[in-house]
This record gives sequence, structure tokens and C-alpha cells, in this order.
Amino acid sequence: MKKKPFGDRISNKTAVHSHTISTTLPLEMAFDNDFQRQIMATKAANRRSLTIYLFYVSLSCFFTIILNIIHTTYVLKISLSTASFVIPVFAGLLFGFMLAHIKALSARLRDIAYTDSLTKIYNRLHFAHFLDAEIDKVKRYGGKFSIIFFDLDHFKKVNDNYGHLMGDEVLECITGIVSKANRSADIFARYGGEEFIILTPETDLSGALVHAERLRNDIEKHDFKSVGSITSSFGVTEFDPETDNVETLLERADKALYLAKEYGRNRVEKA
Repeated sequence: MKKKPFGDRISNKTAVHSHTISTTLPLEMAFDNDFQRQIMATKAANRRSLTIYLFYVSLSCFFTIILNIIHTTYVLKISLSTASFVIPVFAGLLFGFMLAHIKALSARLRDIAYTDSLTKIYNRLHFAHFLDAEIDKVKRYGGKFSIIFFDLDHFKKVNDNYGHLMGDEVLECITGIVSKANRSADIFARYGGEEFIILTPETDLSGALVHAERLRNDIEKHDFKSVGSITSSFGVTEFDPETDNVETLLERADKALYLAKEYGRNRVEKA
């Protein structure tokens, strides 16, 4: 069977077999936990933004008042008045709000550039930066690392049968399952659609295979509420500093994933 180009497979998945899954819970209940997580995340973000604003506003007011006192007393040599404090406070407030807004906007733009908007993990572009850096490190100083590449089996059926909102809920849940099992040093990213990729520093092929099998098992055993059970297929490969570059490494991981699909899905293969 001729292998499809990797980029085309992101949006052109086809199912080999399927079965009808009955809806066991109302759709609203399927989103309860996610809704609560979103509320908590929003509150945390609001607290961080408020802290940023208060810091810059307070700092700006302090410096403008001090500078105005020095200028009025020692340069102009006039006595202080109410205006000597009101004007710099107003100017400090204005300048502080501007600085805080720029800082918050900069942080938000950075998050948008580096993370996937749905799952909040790294996106494909930022993952490529980590991969380039890891390859340079291993080639220069020695070491090892592996790549785990996986996607969800028959995910198109979830979107078709339950809608894209439920599909998004599943992707977020998958992210939580994998993130919980990953080490803090592992780099986890959404590669596109229902495809994900993990960079595992200082891990050889056998270690990566064990980790991939654990992830596969965790995903299979998880109850995805209305959707039921979902399986996943994994492709694993280890970086060879003598022969590999980014292209050959990802191509081999993609080949391993393709083999997992060909051999029946819900399995881990290496290449």
C-alpha cells in the first residue's frame, strides 16, 4: 500500500472499522469538568493580570512622585503644593497602566505564538525549536533522546457522531492524560488535528517504547463520558546522531506510526 504524504494524513484520516457507541450521559455533563477548569484558569489569569497592573502602576506612581519632589525642591527651589503630588500621581497612573497593558499583551502574544489554542500545550512550530536545540545538544555533547508520535484511532467518527465540540473535549482530555504521565523534562506538543508528539530527552528506544505503551494503555482505559472508549496508535524512534537530521527522524517516527495503523491500530510500533 502506498503511503500517503505525512501532511495529507493530518486532515484525510479514514476509518477501517467502526461500531456505534450509545450516548450514556447528556452532552452538558460531558463538559462540566472542562467548564470548571476553564473558570479556574480564567480566574488565575485575571489574578496574574491584576498583579501586573498593580505592580507597574505602583512603581510608576512612586518614581514620578519622587522625581517631582526632587525637581520641585532642588531644581525649581519652590515649596511643595497639592498639585506637586496630584499631577505626578495622575501621570504615574497613566504611564503605569500603559506599561502594564503592554506587558500583559506581550505575554498573551507569546502564549499564542508558542501554544496550541485548544489544548494549551506547545504547538508544532515551537516543538520544532525544542527539537532543533535537542539535536544540536546531542550532536555536540553526546547523549540520546527519542520521539513518540501518536494519534487517535478513528477520531473522525467522534466528530461525525458527536460533533466537533465533543471532539475538542476529547482532545483536551487526551492532553491531560498524557501530560500527567509525562516527565517534567518531556516536551509535549500537538502536531496537528488529532496527532501529538513527545520529545523524551535522555531516553533510549526501549525506554520510549515503555512510556508509549503506558500512554496507550492509559488512553484505552479512560472513560471519555458520552464517547466511551478511544484507542490510539504510537510510533517510536530514537535519534541517531551519526545519520539523523530533523527530516529523517520525523520520517522514521511517521513510518512507525503508519505501521501501527497497518497492523490493526491501538498498538505501539518502532522504526
